[in-house]
Amino acid sequence: MRKVNNKILFFSPQVDGLLLKFLLRLFSLFLKRERVCHVALAGGKTPIELYRMLSSQRLPWDRLRFYLSDERYVPLSSELSNYRVVKEAIGNRGRLAFFKTEMPPEECAMDYSFQLPDRLHIALLGVGADGHTASLFPGVECEDVSPKVCISRSPDGLLRLSLKEDYLNESCVLIFFLKGEEKRQALEAILKGEDIPASRLAGKLRSYIFTDIAIP
Repeated sequence: MRKVNNKILFFSPQVDGLLLKFLLRLFSLFLKRERVCHVALAGGKTPIELYRMLSSQRLPWDRLRFYLSDERYVPLSSELSNYRVVKEAIGNRGRLAFFKTEMPPEECAMDYSFQLPDRLHIALLGVGADGHTASLFPGVECEDVSPKVCISRSPDGLLRLSLKEDYLNESCVLIFFLKGEEKRQALEAILKGEDIPASRLAGKLRSYIFTDIAIP
């Protein structure tokens, strides 16, 4: 553990297990003070094993509320859907809010906004090799729909729905989760504070990075 650029960095070759223990501790701390704990979950491949491990834990699942940090504007049954990936990994544990992509994009984004809490306790975010996080991409405007949700496009042209930068910055604790050497450049950019979307995000209380990428 070390502090770099106002973020606390944790490195481990077994980073999934380390992050699982950390999340369990955070759940316990927040649930001592709150009736429920509101948690944004990253999509993509990186956290799948973590979610599978989490789903096997004995937790007060009825007091956990999960939200997708972003979604591709595709049917929920699509292999590209973050909802499908997260749901398959985590099962019926907790309550998972999702973007209703059968709606027109703006209506879908607004509907999701109404499902979100005023503030997230925990925001778990992945980071792409290009430095994007959620569906906030470098050099791409995320068009406001509400104070919490915006609409953007990924470099492949696919429409995306995302939690907004300002809303994510209201999270109590923000955690970036990166695995694999292909993410090294993005990790170094965050640690240096370079102007990429991931560098512009920070939790109100603490910001963390969990990774299996060794940094000298």
